[in-house]
Amino acid sequence: MDKKKILIPIIIITAIIILLIVLVNPSKRYKRSIISEEKWNNIISSRTESNNLVLENITFNDYNLMIDENSNTLYYSVINNSKTKYNPNISFSASLNNAKIAILQEEITDRKIEERYNFKLMVYTNKEYHIYNLKVLNLPVLSITCNENLETGKTIPIEIYLFDNLTDNPNKITVSMGKLKINKDSYDVSLKMLTPGKNERENKRTILGLKPNSRFTLIPANEEFEESTSEPREALVELFINSEYKGIYKIK
Repeated sequence: MDKKKILIPIIIITAIIILLIVLVNPSKRYKRSIISEEKWNNIISSRTESNNLVLENITFNDYNLMIDENSNTLYYSVINNSKTKYNPNISFSASLNNAKIAILQEEITDRKIEERYNFKLMVYTNKEYHIYNLKVLNLPVLSITCNENLETGKTIPIEIYLFDNLTDNPNKITVSMGKLKINKDSYDVSLKMLTPGKNERENKRTILGLKPNSRFTLIPANEEFEESTSEPREALVELFINSEYKGIYKIK
């Protein structure tokens, strides 16, 4: 059989598959999502603001953003050695079909990251819109999840999720189990990292240089510590508890 006759159907099928992937998983670069203030205002004036239209999931460069529903804020932690950290590829899913996203005017810069600039991101359809705050971070994200009530003096089981944007390790996400004791102004964490599965064993991975099975305290970082160049950068994390942003904390 003629090789050309074989290649043509293969090329057509491949093109169809790629098209379907794009349609099912819409994505584009950050800078291509930026719109002018005039267009932003036109979208708002021609649609109804709705809390029913929300992002179910959103990723920048294939990593999930933290969504704090209480403050209506998205958090993006840039990967320091990434060439596309200022212009990440965005992919998302929303509660309503045919939703699009737009970002108001501003590009990501080092200065805006340091200033903790409040970017604006909108998800919208032909009839509705919803606006999120967007914060861009340059520290690791430490997220603690627990199913029990948070009470001072109480120790509860937790799951720990770490997104380490400082490491060169391709696997920047670490998930582990532990216990959390809630103090008045700090949190005591007892870390127990195990591999998943029937025959659990100790996991050799570390969290920001800490041993796999260790204890540490999370203390709110004051401005003096945050700006100090004498402290190791790995000692600071952006802390979330049950998806609620708590601020910058020091690991001690």
